[in-house]
Amino acid sequence: MTDHDGGRRVAKLFGALLMAVGGLMAALCGLCSAGVVIMSGANGVGGAAPAMMLALIFGGPPIVIGVGVFLWGRSLWRGPPAKPTIPKL
Repeated sequence: MTDHDGGRRVAKLFGALLMAVGGLMAALCGLCSAGVVIMSGANGVGGAAPAMMLALIFGGPPIVIGVGVFLWGRSLWRGPPAKPTIPKL
């Protein structure tokens, strides 16, 4: 086993950890934002429009960051794209 293989294992592990953290971050922030919107709409006091704006302002950036961290981790986990081989004639 060469040094390169060990580095690839570390990159796969780090990518998997980033996918877990990013997925949890996006999912939990999304659930919290959805809960705020649903509960404010169920109360009927001010409607869901102000709650949607608050959820978008305060919940949107962590969701976007979580998705970005997940995609970054997925790219690390998958590794560099394979180079196409040209058959020799």
